Amino acid sequence: MNFFKKESAKLKSSSFELNRRRLNWKLVTQNKIRSKFQEIAEFSRKTEYPFRLFCQVHDKTTNEATVQLSSGANKTGVVEIINTPEKKGVSCKAERGSALVASFGSTGSVAFIIYPYKSERYSRGEEDIILHIALNPDNVSDKLIDKCISKYLFYNRYSSIYGVYSNSLMDIIKINWMILTDVRNRKKLLQSFWTLFVEWSKIIGAGIAGYIVAVITQNP
Repeated sequence: MNFFKKESAKLKSSSFELNRRRLNWKLVTQNKIRSKFQEIAEFSRKTEYPFRLFCQVHDKTTNEATVQLSSGANKTGVVEIINTPEKKGVSCKAERGSALVASFGSTGSVAFIIYPYKSERYSRGEEDIILHIALNPDNVSDKLIDKCISKYLFYNRYSSIYGVYSNSLMDIIKINWMILTDVRNRKKLLQSFWTLFVEWSKIIGAGIAGYIVAVITQNP
């Protein structure tokens, strides 16, 4: 019955780690992230940042939670006049949805995801960019949070209709690098490299095998 004892011990160890992570999130990490998000939201008002930033915490579900730094909806300046038999009036188009979300999942890991501004008139192709995934709450440092906020503020400007004419060549390179290094795209890249490696291995292997056969079958 040694295998039973081993499995039992592994389950107890894993259960302890899961509960430890959950406790760490609740007592330390969530408060750290919320404090940073609130600080940047308050600072944005003092420095007359053009967009309204605010922090929200959603932790009503036990052992699952999100802390969110959001940028308020903006009028795009596009006003559509509606004149139909059913309805008359005007429709002011807005951009919304921009946010940096720190998510704590049921498995005890943390993810940081940024969402762009979107409107009916102007929006980016990607739905979001995953900055980090499967992080141990212990590893969510002040430095990591600051970097996520910095990337989010950049993405906030880049995805807004009001940021169209502020994008430099370095900004374009930066946004494409962020998309490329998204966790999902990294996996696709690795799969592509592996497929390419396998195909080249077949070609090289066939060439070597052909050479060996040719050498062996040469007439003396």
